[in-house]
Formats: sequence, structure tokens, C-alpha cells
Amino acid sequence: MTHEEIREQIEAIFESAITHSEVTPHGELVVHVAVDQFLMLMAYLKQNRDYEFDYLSQITGVDYLDMDPDREFRFDVVYELYSLSKGHCIQVHVGLPEDKPILPSVFHLWRGADFPERELYDLFGFIVMDHPNMKRLLMPEGWEGHPLLKDYPLTVEEIAFSHNPDHKSELIKTPEDMKVDPWA
Repeated sequence: MTHEEIREQIEAIFESAITHSEVTPHGELVVHVAVDQFLMLMAYLKQNRDYEFDYLSQITGVDYLDMDPDREFRFDVVYELYSLSKGHCIQVHVGLPEDKPILPSVFHLWRGADFPERELYDLFGFIVMDHPNMKRLLMPEGWEGHPLLKDYPLTVEEIAFSHNPDHKSELIKTPEDMKVDPWA
């Protein structure tokens, strides 16, 4: 089954839910789905024997702030699925509004969604409903904000990189610089 055939079948079944679909010039199948039909589409993709999308490769959040004024939604969440037995792949995009970035979890379909969905919450602030352990994953518990949002304030702290070795010595403090006895 080709990606074009899969696209046509998905559009026929989820006609009102698919906002856009295409097979890119590189042969990738991309489907944009409304959030209220997202979980039904994902369950269909997982359970349909013709597709067998059994592997969730990754989940990515995208912030389109100030990029396209004609976009309906500020955010997209992109799910990449593969069929290990059939060799198909698909990207499922679901748009989320800025004022209510909420979507359902696919953890019950693919256990591999656990940490990526927590990252969506932690780094973007997206609420993933029905996730079994929705809490911060990378940032400390008391952290305020979500650092992958494009309007998140940038730090003013200078960071020591290998390309600025002179400045690096000023930024990195040794125990002698801090007048601390490391053995005390």
C-alpha cells in the first residue's frame, strides 16, 4: 500500500477531521487533524491491519509565534509513526490554540509516548489529558514557565563555551576562587 493510498483512505474515513493532508515531494505522508478527532485517528492508525503503525518514533512540539499570521493555531504537536512490518510512515499534526493547548494522551496506544508527552508539558506547557504521570521531566519542580516557547524570556547569564576560553576562565569558579576547602 502506498502513502497516497493511505492518505486517500484516511481522508475518506475522517473527512471532517482532516484539515490538510499530503504526500510531500520526498514521499512523506503528512496529515493534519482536528484535536477533537485526534485520538480516534491515532487509534485507527494503530489498530488498522492494513497500516499497522506499531512504532511511535517521536513526538515534537512546534511554536509558530509570529511566523505566519494566517495560521489558525499557534502550536502544532507532531507525532511520527512507523509500521515496522509494512514500512509505512506518517506524520500526524494536531493544532493547538494558544489559550487552551490541551490534547489527549496516546500513552494507552504506545507506551513510548510516556516521556515525550511529559516533555510537551514541561517544555511547552501543553496539557496532555489522561497521561498517567503528567509532571515535569527535565526542569526542576519549582521552575516557572516553559522554556521552548518562543516568548519565554531569554537568559542574560553568560555561558562558558569552548570557543571563548579567555572568558571561560572568568566564569568557571574553582574551589580556590571560592576560597572553599573541598576536603572540609
